[in-house]
Amino acid sequence: MSHAKVFPRHSFYCVLAGIAALYVFGAMMLVPVKVYILPYLITPDFIHHRGAIVVLFLAVPAAIYLICWQGSDFFAWLRTPGQLSVGGQGLRLGDRILAFADVTRFRHRHNRNHVLLDTHDGRTLRLRLNLWDAPDALLAEVEEAVGATLAHDVERRLHAGETVKFGALGLQAEGLVHKGQLIAWSSIDTIRTQSDEEGMEVDEHLVIVAHGKSRKIDRSKIDNEPVLMACLMQRLPAH
Repeated sequence: MSHAKVFPRHSFYCVLAGIAALYVFGAMMLVPVKVYILPYLITPDFIHHRGAIVVLFLAVPAAIYLICWQGSDFFAWLRTPGQLSVGGQGLRLGDRILAFADVTRFRHRHNRNHVLLDTHDGRTLRLRLNLWDAPDALLAEVEEAVGATLAHDVERRLHAGETVKFGALGLQAEGLVHKGQLIAWSSIDTIRTQSDEEGMEVDEHLVIVAHGKSRKIDRSKIDNEPVLMACLMQRLPAH
């Protein structure tokens, strides 16, 4: 399936907002030398107001956050090829071809909607979902393909008695491992995902309830999440 590149409006507006914050900072710094680039807003009277010091100290950090963090997708869009194709064996992005068989780790950074695909040769492909049409469908395609590729090795290691690492979580034949503690399958009441909004950020968590106690794990810190979820779906219904 092919996906066309789309303009990241939210990211672009964040860049504009960051530039505006820097402009306000510059206007405030120029007032003492009687240069007024915002004559009706940033004036000597405003500079002497108690709230001006707050604006002065927050302008630059806000600009850095908006431009470098929230606006990073816009700068990536400028150098991203116009088409992305996903097939059964891999994906093609411009001149780069990534075979799913070469992927060793899948990481979905939910707070930025980025997918990181690590390969055997130590390289990482960052897939910025917001740069493509039908991002949810694209995510599902990559999750399914990568999950199918990695699942066999995970099951083999589990049957061999190993603990398979999934970032913040581990998986054993007997249950899940979190912060060094084993959570047996029989003790797990429910497992669900949960979204928590805080300002402009949305944090995604995996909530595990065992013996009435809840554990919240940041989903961005879970590696190979599609494989982990598939393993959980296979094991939990029996308990």
